[in-house]
Amino acid sequence: LMINSAFRRYDYFTIGTKDEYGQDVMPAKDATPDGTITMAINLTSQSVQANINYKDAQYMGLTHAKVDDTYIIQFGDERLKVLYVNPYGRLNQVFLQLL
Repeated sequence: LMINSAFRRYDYFTIGTKDEYGQDVMPAKDATPDGTITMAINLTSQSVQANINYKDAQYMGLTHAKVDDTYIIQFGDERLKVLYVNPYGRLNQVFLQLL
């Protein structure tokens, strides 16, 4: 399987606080990343869009790292919010939404 050639290192941020309405406070554009993660990111297929867990996901990633829905991945000039993580054998299948 050639999936290893698709892995890249990306900076990530985590959501640690909520505003007065209980909504997640997103990191500022100039925030310092919390670390780096190795992940293969691709566009999702339309077939997963019918499931509520994946409804807003535009991207899907695979990673060995332990991630959760507090992660935001810096993907080039864009930021992708982790919506849902599905354990997929040795890898975690990560569904991501463009912020």
